[in-house]
Amino acid sequence: MAPFSVSGLKEKASQVKSAGVKSYGSARERISTKGTASGKAQPPPPPPHRRASSLSNQRSSFVSQVSATPSGTTDSEKIDWANLSVEDKHAFFAWLDEFFSRYLNGPPLSNAPSVHISRASQITGPDRPDPQDEVAPPAQAASSDGRRNLPPLLSQQGSPKIKYDTKPSAPTEMPAPPLPNASTRPSHSTDPTDLQMSFPPPAVNGSSAADLAAFMHPSTPWDTEWYNSSSPIPPHLNGSREIRFMGSFGYSDPRSKTARGVILFSDLSMCWYSVTYGTSHVARWARFRPRPEPLLGSVLQQAAETYGAAVAAFAERAAGAGRPVGQGGCWDLAHEALLHAGSLFGPHDAPILSTSRAHGHLLFCGKPGVGRWRGGDDRFRAGDIVEWHSVHIGMGQYGTGTYSLLGDHTAMLVEDTVPRCAVADGRDVRPVDVGVLTAVGQTMGRAPQRDSYDLAKLQQGEVCVYRQVGMVMYLGSTLSIDIPSGLETFAV
Repeated sequence: MAPFSVSGLKEKASQVKSAGVKSYGSARERISTKGTASGKAQPPPPPPHRRASSLSNQRSSFVSQVSATPSGTTDSEKIDWANLSVEDKHAFFAWLDEFFSRYLNGPPLSNAPSVHISRASQITGPDRPDPQDEVAPPAQAASSDGRRNLPPLLSQQGSPKIKYDTKPSAPTEMPAPPLPNASTRPSHSTDPTDLQMSFPPPAVNGSSAADLAAFMHPSTPWDTEWYNSSSPIPPHLNGSREIRFMGSFGYSDPRSKTARGVILFSDLSMCWYSVTYGTSHVARWARFRPRPEPLLGSVLQQAAETYGAAVAAFAERAAGAGRPVGQGGCWDLAHEALLHAGSLFGPHDAPILSTSRAHGHLLFCGKPGVGRWRGGDDRFRAGDIVEWHSVHIGMGQYGTGTYSLLGDHTAMLVEDTVPRCAVADGRDVRPVDVGVLTAVGQTMGRAPQRDSYDLAKLQQGEVCVYRQVGMVMYLGSTLSIDIPSGLETFAV
């Protein structure tokens, strides 16, 4: 086929006009780099195999491939839409702008639909310690010097109320993921971080997502063009262990490129953002969901039946098998158990996967002499996940002996634990009043096994207990760069 020349297009303008012209968006779609010989869009790439290594901290760029056209003789009057050069595309788009502005007697089109020509997606979290880019749970609490710089304070005060999404459908053989009743939500502490726990990291504006939205605000100065990179993560979050991220690039028009991203933080707040650039003006946009509020007891109980039972069963089988799970780390066992529970449901109903050291809905956090209950349930239930941080604690089955858990440790409860005192959302509950936790965990060099820990013997460190809950039910969305229709989000 002879090389395509844009200069000949204008000679056919009158013919195109008389024959009727399809919409501008349709024309762009026909020459999209995702086009095939038939003009249909290629399906998205298949999801990665459910292995820990595929969920690790990767930086992949899915670049659209142009399919070859069928062989055979070429009609010189036909344009090979699938194999246009970038220069020809830009020239053709510019001509279309001029043509339609004259044809429709209006200004040149400027808000063309976005065409994603490449995609960079990443899930950042402590999935495995082995790969080079892998992020593992920190061995020690981050010092104040090592913490990230926080964005400026929001102009308004407090976090807005959250409206929950509609109830998702679930397989008939499993209990449906619960839906909280927003109008009868239990009371809770106005300051969920007033215990000064080391995790999650502190936020200036009530949540990490609100902090990111403040960073994206036009009033916040940026020192670098961080968005013009292979992975559009804001610089103060690049390499963070506290997030899960997905992003993409696309052209909003022939002269502008748009970087988009969504980040789930370890406090379970979420932020969607975009930066459009390529001209003299850089446009910023961000919307966020604040950290979710605690759930009612009935909702948490149903979540335990839906997801916790599967997690506990996985842990018991692992202990019975006597073989390490994954690469043998404590976090691997919990992560694989959550993946197993999620495999019983579709993506819309799956539980929240571990984000750093957060494993779902926080039920309790405490350290020697002080603690706080969260949510409406009155007990820990089998399948709840325990996260330890630098603890020295008594082992229940060994009498007065103690056992040092160095660094961070993750385990899964396999029995219910009823606290020794009455509990309610927001109430101060000391670890000594919680009781004995029976859990299955593993460490490097030791297969999964059952242990008991008496929180009355917690001598140092921190402990948090989490309940697995549906991600869409609790947060309103999966980790997707597109905000679900009807989901309430907020701007700075």
